[in-house]
Amino acid sequence: MKGGLVGVGITILMLMVTAFVGYAAGTLTAADILNRMNSAVDGLDDLNAVISVRTYKDGAVSLMQQMRLTLKQPDKMRLEYLEPEYLAGNVTLIVGGKMWMYIAAIDKWFEKDLVKLSPAEQPWLMFRNILHGVRSMLDDYTFTRIEEEGNTYHIRGLPASDAAVYGRIDLWVDPETFVPVRRILYDANENLLVDARFLDATAVADGVTLPLRIETYNGDGELANVISYVKIMVNSSVPDDLFNPPDKSNG
Repeated sequence: MKGGLVGVGITILMLMVTAFVGYAAGTLTAADILNRMNSAVDGLDDLNAVISVRTYKDGAVSLMQQMRLTLKQPDKMRLEYLEPEYLAGNVTLIVGGKMWMYIAAIDKWFEKDLVKLSPAEQPWLMFRNILHGVRSMLDDYTFTRIEEEGNTYHIRGLPASDAAVYGRIDLWVDPETFVPVRRILYDANENLLVDARFLDATAVADGVTLPLRIETYNGDGELANVISYVKIMVNSSVPDDLFNPPDKSNG
């Protein structure tokens, strides 16, 4: 009899815990979801990867590129072009809010205005969202949670400041890993600009999951870019000198 009571007690406790977890997940606000997204990469100190970028035009591949992507917390990013041959050796370097580009063919650095670049124009900029010490494009929006129809969280961002580049952002997030699975950008007139799909979510470090393939579609629904990891290493103690800014005398 005593064992039966214990069994019933455990069952009731499990039901209570399950109900609590379900209730807690169901009451997450948009701010909670964004915070969980940021926390989801807390275990990633650095990333060293080779990525491929395929650009499409009229349904066919118009350009294939390979780049070495290096990230280091809290605010450093380096992108070195490997292929095609005429781009090999070119480098994009971003430290904090400053950006430089090196053109190997003329052996010269140029300083660029990072603020003017949009993820819609340079899809690899999405990788910067992994870094904690950089300003996110999401900061200029007020997000609310939308009623879900599937098994993902759906939040919507509307401009909260004049710095907002887009008229609206819709973001879908996996409820277990808090990795984004889809992001749609609209202009001020509600025209769709870019639809990004984050695929092949994979655990790359303890507690860190990343999508290893990103597909972006243009406003007409046509495939524009496919970004994929070819090789990836995380927390490999990337050296700081990879991110040394160029000598101003060479810029």
